[in-house]
Amino acid sequence: MKFQCPCGAKFEVDVAPGMPLVQFVCPNCRQDYSQFVNELIQRELGNEIPVAQIALVEAPQTSRLKISHAAPATPPVAPAIPGSQIPRRRNTDEIFAAEKKFWRKMALLFWVTATIAVLGIGGWIWYAWFASVPHVYFSTRFDEISHSGGSFINSDQIIFLHGGTLARWDMKSKKQIWSQPLVTPQMVADEIKREDAAQADYEAKYGRSEYSRTELPALREKHARIGMEEQLSLHVAGQNVWVANEDDWTRYDWNSGNASQKISAPAGDLTVRGNELVALQRADDGSSIVVHVDLTTATATTNQFADLPATALSQNPTNQSRGANASQQNPNRLQQQAQNLTPQGRIALPAVAANNLYEQRIEKELNDNGHPAPKNFTQQKSAQNFTLLPDGDSYEEFSVQLKQANFVQRDAMKASTGNAALENVNGANEAAAVNEQLNEMQRTTGGDKVIEDLSTYLVTIRKAGSPDEIWSNEVVGPPQLFALKTVNVLAAGKAIVVFDKSNKKLWQADLTYAISAGANSFSGEASRYGDGPCVERDGTLYIFDAAVLSAFDVTTGNARWRIPSVGIVGIFFDDKGNLYVNTTTGNPDDIKYSRQIDVNKSTEAVFMKMDPASGKILWQVKPTGFVTYVSGKFIYAVQTFDPGDEDEQMSDAMAGLQKSPLTRIIRLSPADGRILWQYEEPRAAMDIQCDGSFIRIIFKKEVEVLHYFTL
Repeated sequence: MKFQCPCGAKFEVDVAPGMPLVQFVCPNCRQDYSQFVNELIQRELGNEIPVAQIALVEAPQTSRLKISHAAPATPPVAPAIPGSQIPRRRNTDEIFAAEKKFWRKMALLFWVTATIAVLGIGGWIWYAWFASVPHVYFSTRFDEISHSGGSFINSDQIIFLHGGTLARWDMKSKKQIWSQPLVTPQMVADEIKREDAAQADYEAKYGRSEYSRTELPALREKHARIGMEEQLSLHVAGQNVWVANEDDWTRYDWNSGNASQKISAPAGDLTVRGNELVALQRADDGSSIVVHVDLTTATATTNQFADLPATALSQNPTNQSRGANASQQNPNRLQQQAQNLTPQGRIALPAVAANNLYEQRIEKELNDNGHPAPKNFTQQKSAQNFTLLPDGDSYEEFSVQLKQANFVQRDAMKASTGNAALENVNGANEAAAVNEQLNEMQRTTGGDKVIEDLSTYLVTIRKAGSPDEIWSNEVVGPPQLFALKTVNVLAAGKAIVVFDKSNKKLWQADLTYAISAGANSFSGEASRYGDGPCVERDGTLYIFDAAVLSAFDVTTGNARWRIPSVGIVGIFFDDKGNLYVNTTTGNPDDIKYSRQIDVNKSTEAVFMKMDPASGKILWQVKPTGFVTYVSGKFIYAVQTFDPGDEDEQMSDAMAGLQKSPLTRIIRLSPADGRILWQYEEPRAAMDIQCDGSFIRIIFKKEVEVLHYFTL
């Protein structure tokens, strides 16, 4: 007798009358088919054997099982043995039906698995190559060029100010809800008439200047319009839309876009904090007044603080070294311009720079109107300065008075090496010849010197409204005060002094260089490149000067670590407490020779992730631009280059010699710093704002929103 196992293996069995029942286990699939085999044998023999006489014999591990004795002709069916209970055996049709059902299930499982695999691979390809990279989610274009603007997103609604146009759009349906022109052609014409009248009055008194220039009517209208647009700024608090135009603030209705309310901004030092417009004023009795205007209700509240004794309002002290005047060149600006010039443009740069200096001197003479600025630098710093610094819900009173002037001049350029390159200009030394020309121009105008402020100042710090919480002493170098979470930090020259919130001195430390100016004034705004130069986080005080990032224990002042890095512009922390640093590839010579010009030099932006506990650098990359946004899994670096409109370039002689405009946005991985994607457009952005996976961009002729999916 021959039969086939469901797994496909074939077997042959010799049967004979009186043979015992067998146990058959398939050696291929290891399944027990004893009942099936015995049923076939009994059908062949025509009789059944009582269960008590069954002798089970396992089939040998071969593909053919033979039991001696040939199968006889089909005998009559033997009667059932009384008392025996042999289980019901399925017939062949039932067995094959079960097998068919089994294989149908296996085929279904295969197709389901294959479908899931295909969908998974397809989904990964869609996400990796399309969904996870930014695409234009919303855009709208304009006919005229504008150089200013801003935007806010509220759910699927975008409110934007593009030049002189205020509008609200539904980004999902791509429909404009309303639009309001804030600068009209008639307003531009009126502004030009006002300028002409003012110019006529000036010439009637002083005569026409030999340096007067006349613009083409079209360019004049454009410049007048852009000038009016740049005075506008957008502020949104919930569904309260405000546009500031100098001292006038106008609220526009969320639903219709019509002007619904106009207020005059409080006089004084003005800033916006959250949903409040805050102004610092001086009363006639010398006290300080802080006015808060709630932008959601347009209601105002006032706080008045008694002044520190014998103070007078003046200009803030100068920080670090004195900057260049109008006749000197900015080395960093020239080097940056040189990197965006073609080789022909670099050769022409000295002539263009000389022409620019000449035009700057002319403009300065026109603006002086016969009243030159005072030459004695120390006279500008003799008065006392007083200000209020925000400190949570309170304020710190900060008074600074110059006690002894000491302004030290030092060389900030390398010694001249002569004009060897200029005497023999060739393709190999073109850049050297350009450097010699530019640096010689710098020395001629006095740009090879810097003035460092090492004066002595009397500093007084007091908690506003708390006369007993006061500290006063003399320091060397222009002082700055930073009101942090649990401490106040006074920086002066190359030293810092740390106080608790009652202005009791805790400790002090020396730095390598003086720290740069930070957002430490009443209206100071934080840098878009990160916090600093003084930041408090989780019991650690982070301070960076021109070349070193230091971490101190905020309570004891013990230095936990110091990392040298020239050119730090800001630091970030993510939601896990990781430290990120925006810095550069600069070196100490860039500080020592800060006025030296080298058109070949390219100082690159560097972004580092560090362990805040040890100061260990976990990774660092050069993302071509500084990082402007760090939040959770989102890290964005931005780079833009704008050669300007044709009439705004460095000179008409430079037309066609500069590189093309560029906007580049790069997303970095927080884990290892690798570039996840890079988005570029061949035009310059006027404003870029990031909010998670949404990126808002204001171009000269377009407002654009980018979006992508994240896991």
